[in-house]
Amino acid sequence: MKVLFVDNEDDILSLVEIALDGEGIDLTAAGSGSEGFARIEAETFDCFLFDLMMPKPDGRDLVRKVRETPHNATKPVVVCTAKVTASVERDLVEAGATCVLAKPFDPLSLGDYLRDVVTAAGHV
Repeated sequence: MKVLFVDNEDDILSLVEIALDGEGIDLTAAGSGSEGFARIEAETFDCFLFDLMMPKPDGRDLVRKVRETPHNATKPVVVCTAKVTASVERDLVEAGATCVLAKPFDPLSLGDYLRDVVTAAGHV
């Protein structure tokens, strides 16, 4: 399973890379929304994991970019944020996110979580 993870915090990028190592997940990590945009356009992924709060382009912008890119448009998108409220979650789902993952999340269960999202979306 090929996953694009975008977060502007180096420590979170490292944590996710370590957590998914050995999980059978081909992780591509990007440290900015701009780098994420370029990856979305150039590559095909099975799933996306975006931080919400980043300098523009932020996670919401990345969700929209995925939905506008034909080769990735139907793939599941998870947005992670510490600011999970019903209105934020509704807004992200309306923007095209598949689901919202609350920060802090358990890095040891992240691989299973992403596999479950991809399976539920029918992209196995």
